[in-house]
Amino acid sequence: MAIPHPRDIQLAVVNWLDERYPFTKAVDEALYQRVPNFANAFYYCFGGMVFILIVLQLVTGIFLSFYYVPDAGTPGNSPAYNSVLFIQNTQFLGWLVRGVHFWGANILIIMVLIHMSRVYWTGSYRAPRELNWIVGVLMLLTILGLSLTGYLLPWDNKAYFATQVTIKIGGLTPPAQLGAFIREVLSGGAVVGPATLQRFFTIHVFLLPALIVLLMYVHFRFIRAHGIAEPL
Repeated sequence: MAIPHPRDIQLAVVNWLDERYPFTKAVDEALYQRVPNFANAFYYCFGGMVFILIVLQLVTGIFLSFYYVPDAGTPGNSPAYNSVLFIQNTQFLGWLVRGVHFWGANILIIMVLIHMSRVYWTGSYRAPRELNWIVGVLMLLTILGLSLTGYLLPWDNKAYFATQVTIKIGGLTPPAQLGAFIREVLSGGAVVGPATLQRFFTIHVFLLPALIVLLMYVHFRFIRAHGIAEPL
């Protein structure tokens, strides 16, 4: 019995995929679409940098979640804080992964603001791209939400009291009933405590990452449909 050549196996796999989904067509559209000459300017690279940073945050966040324990515990014995210390000081390359995640989050906010400034400066928010601008604004709010919820997870004094201030500011949203609702949803009780940590962890690890991935997909589909906008 003759052993099939690896190339024949690859072609068979590709043909099997193409029968069930236009795999080859999708790859060709992604790799061989012509980029306009004006998009070679350096300021058109900011969106790609934002995408790379988001992927980096998702990957490092997955590794951190392997060892993080979202349990406030008792005063002086917090599994959440101890797990952060373990990642930082004991786990192999944990300090690097946490450092990349922390600084990547800060750089990501800056790059999103720079990217949106470029979009505004070049007039790329105008019709028919106004819906994509709205998606970009939602992505910015989602990234800010990720920063807010992730800030509490180390469960140290700085994170605790900073989150208290943030929740109190959210509770001042008018009308008073809406502010009280926001404060209750964020804190999970009368004060910042174990329920707050659990809620922030769930939002930070499950809800907002799923939302940012969905928004990125919609954002890229809009770009594919309308093309790259020319500068004014």
